[in-house]
Amino acid sequence: MLKLAGTLLALTLPAAALAQPQPDRVPAPALPCGQVVALVTQRGAALVGTGPYTYERLVRDVGFCAIEQTTEPFYGPSADAGQCFLGYRCRDRATEGRRGD
Repeated sequence: MLKLAGTLLALTLPAAALAQPQPDRVPAPALPCGQVVALVTQRGAALVGTGPYTYERLVRDVGFCAIEQTTEPFYGPSADAGQCFLGYRCRDRATEGRRGD
């Protein structure tokens, strides 16, 4: 019985390690551009800090946006570049092509 409990515990530990929550924000200004892009790509969607009090929700592709949204490229700061492509942000299709921000 003890051996069975040990085996069950050994099987559940890796699953628990995989279920750990991701850090809330990716600090883009503190990381190289390629690392930020890799994290967004790996996660599919991530909150990316662009400054001490600013952030953007960036996605890998339109599949991580609402159905009525599309994507637009987002360029932001990183540790090795002032402006680099970090991923895409979701935008409403109705305002696509307009710059109102």
